[in-house]
Amino acid sequence: MNDSKLVGIGRRQFLKGLGASSGLVAAPAFIQGALGDAYLEATSLFPLGVASGDPAPGSVVLWTRLADDPLAGGQIPDRPIPLTWEVAEDPGMRRVLRRGVGVARPQFGHAVRVVARGLPDDRWLYYRFSTRNVLGGERSRVGRTRTFPSPLALPERRFFETDSVRSRSMRFAVVSCQNYTQGFFPAWGDIARQDIDFVVHTGDYIYESGASSTPLLEGRNHTGPEIFTREDYRNRYALYRLDRDLQDAHAHVPFIVTWDDHEVDNNYAGGLAEEGAPFDGDAFLERQRNAYRVYGESMPLRGYRRRRDGSYTLARRLQFGQLADVHVLDTRQFRTDQPAVDNFGTTDTATDPLTAATLEAVFGEPLFDAAGILDPRSTLLGGRQEIRLALNLIRSRSQWNVLAQQIMMMPWNLRTTGLLSVQFGPDFPGKPEALAAIAQLKDLLNVDAWDGYQAGRERLFRVLDVARPGNPVVLTGDIHSAWAARLLTDFENPANADMLAAEFVCSSISSTFATVDPRPTDAIVRAGIPDNPHIGYFDARYRGYCLCDVNERRWLTQFRAVGTPTDLANPDPLALVPLPGKGVFTAAEAEVRAGFNARGNPGGLEVRNNLPV
Repeated sequence: MNDSKLVGIGRRQFLKGLGASSGLVAAPAFIQGALGDAYLEATSLFPLGVASGDPAPGSVVLWTRLADDPLAGGQIPDRPIPLTWEVAEDPGMRRVLRRGVGVARPQFGHAVRVVARGLPDDRWLYYRFSTRNVLGGERSRVGRTRTFPSPLALPERRFFETDSVRSRSMRFAVVSCQNYTQGFFPAWGDIARQDIDFVVHTGDYIYESGASSTPLLEGRNHTGPEIFTREDYRNRYALYRLDRDLQDAHAHVPFIVTWDDHEVDNNYAGGLAEEGAPFDGDAFLERQRNAYRVYGESMPLRGYRRRRDGSYTLARRLQFGQLADVHVLDTRQFRTDQPAVDNFGTTDTATDPLTAATLEAVFGEPLFDAAGILDPRSTLLGGRQEIRLALNLIRSRSQWNVLAQQIMMMPWNLRTTGLLSVQFGPDFPGKPEALAAIAQLKDLLNVDAWDGYQAGRERLFRVLDVARPGNPVVLTGDIHSAWAARLLTDFENPANADMLAAEFVCSSISSTFATVDPRPTDAIVRAGIPDNPHIGYFDARYRGYCLCDVNERRWLTQFRAVGTPTDLANPDPLALVPLPGKGVFTAAEAEVRAGFNARGNPGGLEVRNNLPV
């Protein structure tokens, strides 16, 4: 046992002792909601647990990371360490199907990512890692994973132990935006208890900001300044992975992941940092390289590698038998710069110059950028990814086509919302005049979403219109609120337009909706929803996720919410913040039927809301 191991044990046993001390109020929440058992008990060199991802017929990706002190770079000897991995039919790991060796290398933070091949298709399986005779011969916890059915084989149904395998249906969670400093992760605890096949994570797995001097919740804070180096990013992923609920969810089912902006820097675009970011130019590019490298170290990704041009291969397609093609998109790495600045913009060209100047002064940024918003050269995906996605959609023969991506694809015109009240408070000078001017605009758009890249969206919609692939469904995160919408051939004439796709946006695991208490902002945004008739559901009051239940005939999305319906009447500003021990319930359901995008069929989206608006 090396010296760092001894130091780690002492520190962790001290934290465990704090958890047992009745005199310390903050300790129980910190211990019970933030740190996993292996870390607290110093029983393992696998305190970050295990994970699996990107299932395929006959194979799945397995992940772990060796660490003695995961919040301080790992503190593992600076040499390659072989790890044995095993995949078995049973949770007791007695009927081992495959085993192999992966090497935990120091240049990759002693993380291991292996593709376990030669497995049976369409099975629930179990796996673990061990150091064998190295570093004390320790074993990781046992994880549960599955392979996908083959699209070439006829579906069949089998039973092993208590696990049933779905081949003609799938059930999965859609999640995003888990800011560690803005709440605990009871939504992950709920996911870990669900009977699901996998998780789709649409981005913002970590947040890059530094520690707050006035944390919102006791014991729930980032460590150190805003992250930049590889070790910074490794420590940040470790902080999040030490959360017990998140760790249990990873051990429960495989994940299909993609990134958004906070894995690097808020609102960055391609190789450009956010306006006013602390690192810009060459410094930002170095930061981005560090972030991309550590993202690959930290996730159970298949085929993730650095190309010769410096970009990384993240976009990919997975197939769940003949039921679904899952197209995982990357809307950050190859996008052109946002129009206007990074936040809001308008295509309006008729507003008089004085009013336009007044609005831009109030917002503190350029708003009027019709040329940028409508630029035919603008792209979120980049040319290579656009072409590959188009070909995959055209060639798809699956019943459903799932587009797992980051940012809202639906048009959303904010002109009739009291947006300035959100930004500047209810009593800012000139409020009546500014709100009246905004209401007269042609549109007011979130330009960090597809609304800021309208030519790129039109190109994708043309593919969906011409090819009519099987039942496209777009899964989105980013905006910390729950939405359901119809994506149409003509948003100006929704009653007579074809429905090209459905879009479901999950709320956040913990990230706030503009303010800690989301209710005032929710009411302001809700007032503008009638001006967007393609939007069938919106709610920003609860943190949570989407639970999707899909078969050959229909797609049902449940909007799972952390808390209870009675929280809405609680005047406490923290009433809707996700705290340890909070329950999770279904706030609404949205359903589409297979065939909704058939030509000439206006399509339908049925929403059943269980909450008062």
